[in-house]
Amino acid sequence: MVLCTQMIDFLAGDEAPLAAEDQQILRNSITELCGSKLSADSLKAGDPAPDFTLTNIDGNEIRLTDLTRKGSLIIIFFRGFWCKYSYTTLKTLEAINESIVAKGASIVAISPQLHLSDADMQRRNLISFSTLSDTRSRVALQFQVSWRLPHALKKTYKTLGADLDTLNGKDSDTLPLASLFIIDKQGIIVYSDVNANYVQPINEDEIFLVLDNMPPLRKSRAMD
Repeated sequence: MVLCTQMIDFLAGDEAPLAAEDQQILRNSITELCGSKLSADSLKAGDPAPDFTLTNIDGNEIRLTDLTRKGSLIIIFFRGFWCKYSYTTLKTLEAINESIVAKGASIVAISPQLHLSDADMQRRNLISFSTLSDTRSRVALQFQVSWRLPHALKKTYKTLGADLDTLNGKDSDTLPLASLFIIDKQGIIVYSDVNANYVQPINEDEIFLVLDNMPPLRKSRAMD
């Protein structure tokens, strides 16, 4: 069950709480997302993962089938390096990345962010796994985890320092839900965690549970 708590203290750039009005706008946006049931329409365990080709920070093309050919793949859709809560998720994965690699798996993070500020670049440089740019959230849409921001919310983000038209490209008004998929070597999704509340942390234990119980072939029933 997705928790839409009203006790979140959203932080500003200096780690101080935002103004009460801005706090409420962001809380309301999470509550509305939870109520929309968007996460229920996303791809699930047992579905084939849509193939895609995206570019990494160095401009190199990365294809899904090339990644899964090497082993199990964890895909994390995140809002951008500008989002503290998304970055917290990336840091959590970075902390366990060596253990994940030791199990024969890898991580790739996907965001619609195309342009990184100096601060965002510093954050990116602390992440060792690949981060890919998903222009206009096209791949997120294929996984059915993309949502369109209301104009008022997009304006609020800009006021708070996240100008999505600058970060993600002109007329950008979509973001991905906080989403984590685990895909096997045959390109089948074996686990999905799609959360309308991007503030909630990911479940590390579930990730390792899935990786430790990956079937050798995906001819059996998908894991839920």
